Amino acid sequence: MKKIITLAGALSLALLTGTINAEAPLEISGNATVMMGWQHDDGGALPGPGGEFSMVRGLRAPNRDTFNFYLDQVEIDIEKSFGDKIRLRADLDFGRALSGSGRSTEGANFVVEQAYMTVGVLGGELAIGRFNAPVGYYLVDRVDNPTISYANIYNFLTPTNMTGAKMHWEFDNGLDLQVYAVNSMFDCLQIGGSCLTGPRTGPGTADSAIPSFGTRLGYNWGSEETASTIGLAYIAGPEQGQNAHWDHLVDLDFAIKATENLLIAGEAIYYQRNNLSGVTGPNAKFIGGLLVLDWQMNELWDLYGSYGYVHDIQGVVTGLDQQVHNGVIGFGYKITDDAKFKMEYRLDYFQYAKNQGPRTAIGPVTLGDTSSVSHGLAGEFSYRF
Repeated sequence: MKKIITLAGALSLALLTGTINAEAPLEISGNATVMMGWQHDDGGALPGPGGEFSMVRGLRAPNRDTFNFYLDQVEIDIEKSFGDKIRLRADLDFGRALSGSGRSTEGANFVVEQAYMTVGVLGGELAIGRFNAPVGYYLVDRVDNPTISYANIYNFLTPTNMTGAKMHWEFDNGLDLQVYAVNSMFDCLQIGGSCLTGPRTGPGTADSAIPSFGTRLGYNWGSEETASTIGLAYIAGPEQGQNAHWDHLVDLDFAIKATENLLIAGEAIYYQRNNLSGVTGPNAKFIGGLLVLDWQMNELWDLYGSYGYVHDIQGVVTGLDQQVHNGVIGFGYKITDDAKFKMEYRLDYFQYAKNQGPRTAIGPVTLGDTSSVSHGLAGEFSYRF
Protein backbone atom coordinates (compact mmCIF):
# COMPACT_ATOMS: atom_id res chain seq x y z
CA MET A 1 0.00 0.00 0.00
CA LYS A 2 2.88 2.39 0.82
CA LYS A 3 4.32 1.79 -2.63
CA ILE A 4 0.99 2.68 -4.25
CA ILE A 5 0.70 5.88 -2.19
CA THR A 6 4.27 6.80 -3.11
CA LEU A 7 3.42 6.32 -6.80
CA ALA A 8 0.36 8.55 -6.39
CA GLY A 9 2.48 11.22 -4.71
CA ALA A 10 5.06 11.10 -7.49
CA LEU A 11 2.35 11.48 -10.11
CA SER A 12 0.84 14.45 -8.27
CA LEU A 13 4.25 16.12 -7.93
CA ALA A 14 4.99 15.56 -11.60
CA LEU A 15 1.63 17.06 -12.52
CA LEU A 16 2.33 20.21 -10.47
CA THR A 17 5.92 20.69 -11.62
CA GLY A 18 5.57 19.56 -15.22
CA THR A 19 8.56 17.24 -14.90
CA ILE A 20 6.99 14.23 -16.63
CA ASN A 21 8.53 13.34 -19.97
CA ALA A 22 6.97 15.70 -22.55
CA GLU A 23 7.05 13.29 -25.50
CA ALA A 24 3.27 12.86 -25.19
CA PRO A 25 0.75 15.00 -23.32
CA LEU A 26 -0.41 14.05 -19.86
CA GLU A 27 -4.06 12.96 -20.09
CA ILE A 28 -6.36 13.80 -17.18
CA SER A 29 -9.98 12.68 -16.96
CA GLY A 30 -12.38 11.49 -14.30
CA ASN A 31 -15.87 11.49 -12.88
CA ALA A 32 -17.91 12.63 -9.90
CA THR A 33 -21.04 11.06 -8.40
CA VAL A 34 -23.32 12.45 -5.69
CA MET A 35 -26.37 10.59 -4.36
CA MET A 36 -29.32 10.79 -2.02
CA GLY A 37 -31.21 7.74 -0.83
CA TRP A 38 -33.92 6.38 1.49
CA GLN A 39 -34.05 2.78 2.68
CA HIS A 40 -36.42 0.79 4.91
CA ASP A 41 -35.42 -2.48 6.61
CA ASP A 42 -38.34 -4.51 8.00
CA GLY A 43 -38.56 -6.26 11.36
CA GLY A 44 -36.99 -9.46 10.08
CA ALA A 45 -33.78 -7.75 8.93
CA LEU A 46 -30.60 -9.23 10.42
CA PRO A 47 -27.43 -7.23 11.06
CA GLY A 48 -25.24 -7.99 8.09
CA PRO A 49 -24.87 -7.37 4.38
CA GLY A 50 -27.68 -6.22 2.11
CA GLY A 51 -29.24 -2.94 1.02
CA GLU A 52 -27.65 -0.14 -0.94
CA PHE A 53 -29.09 3.15 0.27
CA SER A 54 -28.70 3.11 4.06
CA MET A 55 -26.13 5.31 5.78
CA VAL A 56 -23.86 2.35 6.49
CA ARG A 57 -24.13 1.05 2.97
CA GLY A 58 -24.22 -2.73 2.79
CA LEU A 59 -25.49 -3.19 6.37
CA ARG A 60 -29.07 -3.50 7.67
CA ALA A 61 -30.88 -3.24 11.01
CA PRO A 62 -34.38 -4.35 12.10
CA ASN A 63 -37.22 -1.81 11.70
CA ARG A 64 -34.94 0.96 10.47
CA ASP A 65 -35.55 3.84 8.06
CA THR A 66 -32.62 5.91 6.80
CA PHE A 67 -32.31 8.88 4.45
CA ASN A 68 -28.89 10.30 3.66
CA PHE A 69 -26.82 12.28 1.16
CA TYR A 70 -23.61 10.82 -0.23
CA LEU A 71 -20.53 12.09 -1.92
CA ASP A 72 -20.14 8.71 -3.54
CA GLN A 73 -16.95 9.40 -5.45
CA VAL A 74 -14.74 11.98 -7.08
CA GLU A 75 -12.20 10.22 -9.29
CA ILE A 76 -9.20 11.67 -11.10
CA ASP A 77 -7.60 9.45 -13.76
CA ILE A 78 -4.05 10.23 -14.90
CA GLU A 79 -2.51 8.63 -17.97
CA LYS A 80 0.86 9.16 -19.64
CA SER A 81 2.45 7.41 -22.64
CA PHE A 82 6.19 7.02 -23.14
CA GLY A 83 6.67 6.25 -26.81
CA ASP A 84 4.56 3.55 -28.47
CA LYS A 85 5.17 0.72 -26.01
CA ILE A 86 4.95 2.07 -22.47
CA ARG A 87 1.98 3.62 -20.65
CA LEU A 88 1.38 4.70 -17.06
CA ARG A 89 -2.14 4.84 -15.51
CA ALA A 90 -3.36 5.87 -12.06
CA ASP A 91 -6.98 6.29 -10.83
CA LEU A 92 -7.29 8.35 -7.64
CA ASP A 93 -10.61 8.03 -5.73
CA PHE A 94 -12.00 10.41 -3.10
CA GLY A 95 -15.12 9.86 -0.98
CA ARG A 96 -16.63 10.77 2.42
CA ALA A 97 -16.44 8.04 5.00
CA LEU A 98 -18.78 9.79 7.48
CA SER A 99 -21.72 9.38 5.09
CA GLY A 100 -20.98 5.74 4.32
CA SER A 101 -19.14 6.45 1.06
CA GLY A 102 -15.56 6.03 2.19
CA ARG A 103 -13.24 4.46 -0.34
CA SER A 104 -12.00 1.55 1.77
CA THR A 105 -13.15 -0.96 4.35
CA GLU A 106 -11.14 0.96 6.94
CA GLY A 107 -13.24 4.09 6.29
CA ALA A 108 -10.57 6.04 4.40
CA ASN A 109 -11.64 9.06 2.34
CA PHE A 110 -9.01 8.37 -0.36
CA VAL A 111 -7.69 5.30 -2.13
CA VAL A 112 -5.66 4.49 -5.24
CA GLU A 113 -8.12 2.42 -7.28
CA GLN A 114 -5.63 1.60 -10.03
CA ALA A 115 -1.90 2.25 -10.48
CA TYR A 116 -0.04 0.29 -13.13
CA MET A 117 2.50 0.42 -15.94
CA THR A 118 1.88 -1.32 -19.27
CA VAL A 119 4.47 -2.50 -21.77
CA GLY A 120 3.82 -3.76 -25.30
CA VAL A 121 5.30 -7.28 -25.46
CA LEU A 122 4.60 -10.71 -27.01
CA GLY A 123 2.03 -9.24 -29.37
CA GLY A 124 -0.07 -7.92 -26.49
CA GLU A 125 0.09 -5.64 -23.47
CA LEU A 126 1.64 -6.49 -20.11
CA ALA A 127 0.29 -4.57 -17.08
CA ILE A 128 2.09 -4.64 -13.72
CA GLY A 129 0.62 -3.03 -10.60
CA ARG A 130 -2.93 -2.63 -9.31
CA PHE A 131 -5.80 -2.92 -11.80
CA ASN A 132 -9.55 -3.55 -12.02
CA ALA A 133 -10.38 -7.26 -12.02
CA PRO A 134 -11.37 -8.52 -15.50
CA VAL A 135 -14.41 -10.48 -14.30
CA GLY A 136 -18.17 -9.88 -14.20
CA TYR A 137 -20.54 -7.38 -15.79
CA TYR A 138 -20.63 -4.58 -13.20
CA LEU A 139 -17.72 -2.15 -13.23
CA VAL A 140 -16.03 -0.64 -10.17
CA ASP A 141 -17.07 2.97 -10.88
CA ARG A 142 -20.79 3.49 -10.28
CA VAL A 143 -21.02 6.00 -13.14
CA ASP A 144 -20.10 3.27 -15.68
CA ASN A 145 -23.10 1.04 -14.84
CA PRO A 146 -26.69 1.38 -16.12
CA THR A 147 -28.19 1.22 -12.59
CA ILE A 148 -27.46 3.34 -9.54
CA SER A 149 -27.07 0.39 -7.18
CA TYR A 150 -24.74 -2.55 -7.68
CA ALA A 151 -25.97 -6.08 -8.32
CA ASN A 152 -25.72 -8.47 -5.35
CA ILE A 153 -23.28 -10.62 -7.33
CA TYR A 154 -20.94 -7.64 -7.18
CA ASN A 155 -21.86 -6.61 -3.63
CA PHE A 156 -21.27 -10.05 -2.16
CA LEU A 157 -18.60 -11.76 -4.22
CA THR A 158 -17.17 -10.51 -7.54
CA PRO A 159 -13.51 -9.43 -7.22
CA THR A 160 -13.05 -5.73 -7.98
CA ASN A 161 -9.34 -4.90 -7.80
CA MET A 162 -6.17 -6.97 -7.99
CA THR A 163 -2.43 -6.40 -7.56
CA GLY A 164 -0.12 -8.39 -9.81
CA ALA A 165 0.74 -8.86 -13.50
CA LYS A 166 -1.66 -9.27 -16.42
CA MET A 167 -1.23 -10.03 -20.14
CA HIS A 168 -3.94 -8.87 -22.58
CA TRP A 169 -4.18 -9.89 -26.23
CA GLU A 170 -6.74 -8.60 -28.77
CA PHE A 171 -7.20 -10.67 -31.95
CA ASP A 172 -8.57 -9.70 -35.37
CA ASN A 173 -11.50 -12.15 -35.17
CA GLY A 174 -13.11 -10.34 -32.23
CA LEU A 175 -11.55 -12.52 -29.54
CA ASP A 176 -9.52 -11.14 -26.65
CA LEU A 177 -7.69 -13.00 -23.90
CA GLN A 178 -6.48 -11.87 -20.47
CA VAL A 179 -4.22 -14.00 -18.26
CA TYR A 180 -2.94 -12.84 -14.88
CA ALA A 181 -1.26 -13.76 -11.59
CA VAL A 182 -2.18 -11.69 -8.52
CA ASN A 183 -1.43 -11.51 -4.79
CA SER A 184 -5.02 -12.43 -3.96
CA MET A 185 -8.37 -12.79 -5.67
CA PHE A 186 -10.13 -10.29 -3.40
CA ASP A 187 -7.65 -7.42 -3.12
CA CYS A 188 -10.47 -4.85 -3.21
CA LEU A 189 -10.89 -1.50 -1.51
CA GLN A 190 -14.11 -0.24 -3.09
CA ILE A 191 -17.23 0.22 -0.99
CA GLY A 192 -19.88 -2.10 -2.37
CA GLY A 193 -17.35 -4.77 -3.26
CA SER A 194 -16.46 -8.13 -1.79
CA CYS A 195 -14.02 -6.84 0.85
CA LEU A 196 -17.03 -5.70 2.88
CA THR A 197 -19.03 -8.89 2.72
CA GLY A 198 -17.06 -11.54 0.89
CA PRO A 199 -14.72 -14.36 1.88
CA ARG A 200 -11.77 -11.98 2.30
CA THR A 201 -13.47 -9.91 5.04
CA GLY A 202 -11.59 -9.36 8.29
CA PRO A 203 -8.32 -11.12 9.23
CA GLY A 204 -8.33 -13.14 5.99
CA THR A 205 -7.66 -10.11 3.79
CA ALA A 206 -3.88 -10.51 3.81
CA ASP A 207 -2.17 -11.56 0.58
CA SER A 208 -1.82 -15.29 -0.01
CA ALA A 209 1.52 -17.01 0.40
CA ILE A 210 1.63 -17.71 -3.35
CA PRO A 211 -0.29 -15.91 -6.12
CA SER A 212 -3.76 -16.71 -7.32
CA PHE A 213 -4.26 -16.80 -11.07
CA GLY A 214 -7.07 -16.11 -13.52
CA THR A 215 -8.10 -15.69 -17.12
CA ARG A 216 -10.95 -14.21 -19.17
CA LEU A 217 -11.74 -15.12 -22.77
CA GLY A 218 -13.99 -12.59 -24.49
CA TYR A 219 -15.73 -12.32 -27.85
CA ASN A 220 -16.73 -8.91 -29.24
CA TRP A 221 -18.92 -8.08 -32.23
CA GLY A 222 -21.16 -5.41 -33.75
CA SER A 223 -20.74 -1.85 -34.99
CA GLU A 224 -20.04 1.12 -32.71
CA GLU A 225 -23.78 1.56 -32.10
CA THR A 226 -24.42 -2.15 -31.43
CA ALA A 227 -21.11 -3.18 -29.83
CA SER A 228 -21.64 -6.40 -27.87
CA THR A 229 -19.50 -8.75 -25.83
CA ILE A 230 -19.57 -12.06 -23.99
CA GLY A 231 -16.86 -13.37 -21.68
CA LEU A 232 -15.96 -16.40 -19.60
CA ALA A 233 -13.66 -15.96 -16.60
CA TYR A 234 -11.99 -18.42 -14.24
CA ILE A 235 -10.01 -17.56 -11.09
CA ALA A 236 -8.35 -19.91 -8.60
CA GLY A 237 -5.89 -19.68 -5.77
CA PRO A 238 -4.99 -20.32 -2.11
CA GLU A 239 -7.23 -17.62 -0.64
CA GLN A 240 -7.42 -19.10 2.90
CA GLY A 241 -3.93 -18.07 3.99
CA GLN A 242 -2.45 -21.51 3.33
CA ASN A 243 -1.60 -23.33 0.12
CA ALA A 244 -3.26 -26.71 0.58
CA HIS A 245 -6.88 -25.87 -0.31
CA TRP A 246 -7.93 -23.47 -3.06
CA ASP A 247 -10.84 -21.24 -3.96
CA HIS A 248 -12.38 -21.49 -7.44
CA LEU A 249 -14.61 -18.93 -9.22
CA VAL A 250 -16.26 -19.25 -12.66
CA ASP A 251 -18.12 -16.27 -14.14
CA LEU A 252 -20.01 -15.76 -17.42
CA ASP A 253 -20.88 -12.17 -18.37
CA PHE A 254 -22.54 -10.68 -21.45
CA ALA A 255 -23.66 -7.27 -22.73
CA ILE A 256 -25.62 -7.45 -26.00
CA LYS A 257 -26.99 -4.47 -27.92
CA ALA A 258 -30.06 -6.12 -29.46
CA THR A 259 -30.73 -2.79 -31.22
CA GLU A 260 -29.07 0.61 -31.01
CA ASN A 261 -31.50 1.47 -28.20
CA LEU A 262 -31.81 -1.79 -26.24
CA LEU A 263 -29.10 -3.32 -24.05
CA ILE A 264 -29.52 -6.84 -22.65
CA ALA A 265 -26.83 -7.73 -20.12
CA GLY A 266 -26.27 -10.28 -17.41
CA GLU A 267 -24.02 -12.58 -15.48
CA ALA A 268 -23.87 -16.03 -13.90
CA ILE A 269 -21.37 -16.97 -11.19
CA TYR A 270 -20.25 -20.05 -9.25
CA TYR A 271 -17.81 -19.87 -6.35
CA GLN A 272 -16.37 -22.69 -4.25
CA ARG A 273 -14.05 -22.64 -1.24
CA ASN A 274 -12.57 -26.08 -0.73
CA ASN A 275 -12.15 -28.10 2.47
CA LEU A 276 -13.83 -26.20 5.27
CA SER A 277 -14.62 -29.39 7.19
CA GLY A 278 -15.99 -28.68 10.65
CA VAL A 279 -17.03 -25.13 9.68
CA THR A 280 -19.34 -25.28 6.68
CA GLY A 281 -18.73 -28.79 5.42
CA PRO A 282 -16.16 -30.14 2.95
CA ASN A 283 -16.70 -27.32 0.42
CA ALA A 284 -18.54 -24.00 0.64
CA LYS A 285 -20.54 -22.95 -2.45
CA PHE A 286 -22.12 -19.74 -3.73
CA ILE A 287 -24.20 -19.29 -6.91
CA GLY A 288 -25.78 -16.23 -8.51
CA GLY A 289 -27.42 -14.86 -11.62
CA LEU A 290 -28.29 -11.42 -13.03
CA LEU A 291 -30.30 -9.91 -15.90
CA VAL A 292 -30.26 -6.19 -16.83
CA LEU A 293 -32.36 -4.37 -19.46
CA ASP A 294 -31.64 -0.76 -20.49
CA TRP A 295 -33.89 0.91 -23.10
CA GLN A 296 -32.79 4.23 -24.59
CA MET A 297 -36.20 5.78 -25.33
CA ASN A 298 -34.74 8.87 -27.06
CA GLU A 299 -31.63 11.03 -26.95
CA LEU A 300 -32.36 12.22 -23.42
CA TRP A 301 -34.29 9.49 -21.54
CA ASP A 302 -33.62 5.83 -20.78
CA LEU A 303 -35.58 3.29 -18.74
CA TYR A 304 -33.90 0.33 -17.03
CA GLY A 305 -34.62 -2.64 -14.83
CA SER A 306 -32.82 -5.67 -13.43
CA TYR A 307 -33.36 -8.89 -11.49
CA GLY A 308 -30.72 -10.73 -9.51
CA TYR A 309 -30.51 -13.92 -7.45
CA VAL A 310 -27.80 -15.26 -5.15
CA HIS A 311 -27.61 -18.28 -2.84
CA ASP A 312 -24.86 -18.47 -0.22
CA ILE A 313 -25.31 -22.16 0.48
CA GLN A 314 -23.03 -22.48 3.52
CA GLY A 315 -22.84 -18.81 4.52
CA VAL A 316 -19.12 -18.41 3.84
CA VAL A 317 -19.64 -15.20 1.82
CA THR A 318 -22.44 -13.33 3.64
CA GLY A 319 -22.22 -15.05 7.04
CA LEU A 320 -25.67 -16.65 6.64
CA ASP A 321 -27.13 -19.57 4.74
CA GLN A 322 -29.54 -17.48 2.68
CA GLN A 323 -31.04 -16.75 -0.72
CA VAL A 324 -31.51 -13.17 -1.90
CA HIS A 325 -33.85 -12.02 -4.68
CA ASN A 326 -33.32 -8.46 -5.92
CA GLY A 327 -35.29 -6.20 -8.27
CA VAL A 328 -34.51 -2.72 -9.62
CA ILE A 329 -36.43 -0.26 -11.81
CA GLY A 330 -35.34 3.25 -12.71
CA PHE A 331 -34.83 5.93 -15.33
CA GLY A 332 -32.05 8.22 -16.49
CA TYR A 333 -32.05 11.72 -17.96
CA LYS A 334 -29.07 13.14 -19.88
CA ILE A 335 -28.59 16.73 -18.69
CA THR A 336 -25.63 17.32 -21.03
CA ASP A 337 -23.30 15.01 -22.95
CA ASP A 338 -21.22 14.61 -19.78
CA ALA A 339 -23.82 14.92 -17.01
CA LYS A 340 -26.71 12.58 -16.11
CA PHE A 341 -29.43 12.22 -13.50
CA LYS A 342 -30.89 8.84 -12.44
CA MET A 343 -33.68 7.80 -10.10
CA GLU A 344 -34.16 4.22 -8.95
CA TYR A 345 -36.33 1.98 -6.75
CA ARG A 346 -34.74 -1.20 -5.38
CA LEU A 347 -36.09 -4.16 -3.40
CA ASP A 348 -34.14 -7.01 -1.79
CA TYR A 349 -35.96 -10.09 -0.44
CA PHE A 350 -33.92 -12.30 1.91
CA GLN A 351 -34.80 -15.95 2.65
CA TYR A 352 -32.88 -17.47 5.59
CA ALA A 353 -32.37 -21.15 6.26
CA LYS A 354 -34.05 -22.08 9.54
CA ASN A 355 -31.14 -23.92 11.13
CA GLN A 356 -27.94 -21.92 11.01
CA GLY A 357 -24.49 -23.24 11.81
CA PRO A 358 -21.47 -21.69 13.56
CA ARG A 359 -20.61 -19.55 10.48
CA THR A 360 -23.68 -17.32 10.94
CA ALA A 361 -23.27 -13.64 11.71
CA ILE A 362 -25.45 -13.94 14.86
CA GLY A 363 -24.21 -17.23 16.32
CA PRO A 364 -25.42 -20.85 16.23
CA VAL A 365 -29.12 -20.23 16.90
CA THR A 366 -32.44 -20.95 15.20
CA LEU A 367 -33.73 -17.81 13.50
CA GLY A 368 -37.07 -16.40 14.60
CA ASP A 369 -37.78 -14.98 11.14
CA THR A 370 -37.03 -16.85 7.95
CA SER A 371 -37.36 -13.91 5.58
CA SER A 372 -37.08 -10.12 5.43
CA VAL A 373 -37.29 -7.21 2.99
CA SER A 374 -35.24 -4.08 2.42
CA HIS A 375 -36.28 -1.54 -0.16
CA GLY A 376 -35.47 2.05 -1.01
CA LEU A 377 -35.44 4.96 -3.46
CA ALA A 378 -32.37 6.86 -4.61
CA GLY A 379 -31.33 9.68 -6.92
CA GLU A 380 -27.91 10.19 -8.49
CA PHE A 381 -26.15 13.03 -10.30
CA SER A 382 -23.02 11.99 -12.19
CA TYR A 383 -20.55 13.97 -14.28
CA ARG A 384 -17.62 12.97 -16.47
CA PHE A 385 -14.72 15.25 -17.34
